Amino acid sequence: MIRMEWDGLTDRERFNDWYLQARDRFSDTARDAGWNSLFEELGKHPGWVNLPRPGNHSGFAPLHQAAWHGADFAVVSRLLAHGAWRTQRTRDGRRAVDIAREQGHAHLLELLEPVVVRRLPSPAEMLEHHFHALLRERTGRCFEEIEHLLPPLAPLTEGPAVEIFFGVVGMMGGFTYHLEEDYLDVHGHSRMDADDGDYYRVTPEGWSRVQRSPVPPSPPPAPQRPAS
Repeated sequence: MIRMEWDGLTDRERFNDWYLQARDRFSDTARDAGWNSLFEELGKHPGWVNLPRPGNHSGFAPLHQAAWHGADFAVVSRLLAHGAWRTQRTRDGRRAVDIAREQGHAHLLELLEPVVVRRLPSPAEMLEHHFHALLRERTGRCFEEIEHLLPPLAPLTEGPAVEIFFGVVGMMGGFTYHLEEDYLDVHGHSRMDADDGDYYRVTPEGWSRVQRSPVPPSPPPAPQRPAS
């Protein structure tokens, strides 16, 4: 399972100073085409590959920056190998392939064209609609008090087993979600939970909470008798 993060928080003031500085440094390396430094950071934080600058004003993630710069084929291939999403859109709706086309970087167009490895249950737009309805329902007033950009489901189509974490300020946790064969599996969890949190199943028809039995601990090994 490839584990990634979706950062939908638009208020920079909500980030801790040390985390804000680290994320800004990461975004600066992509903006300035410092690919060696960028890959060093991804070695420490592999889940950051699709994160924009904190505050998400433009929505440019590293792959968008590589497309804008017309980075070498090898750089873009390496970003994709790290799990960069071809389907990810900026705040104005552009994918990396759209940016490369606008900038005249023809050598990247074929590489950046989104490839569907796994399809969403149909109709996909209804699946996403119900997923977002679940998020709004289960977070209470969190989204009213603090703006969050809700995650699209298209990135889940880019690999056979992609899992994404969406952190929610005010919840002290968030939602982890991935595709099963014909539904979206969603796990809502918080550091304040006394248990493992709540599990949900989302289909194009709607969403529901599901019961998931805790895995019992393994029995202790049998005592070993000394050889006679």
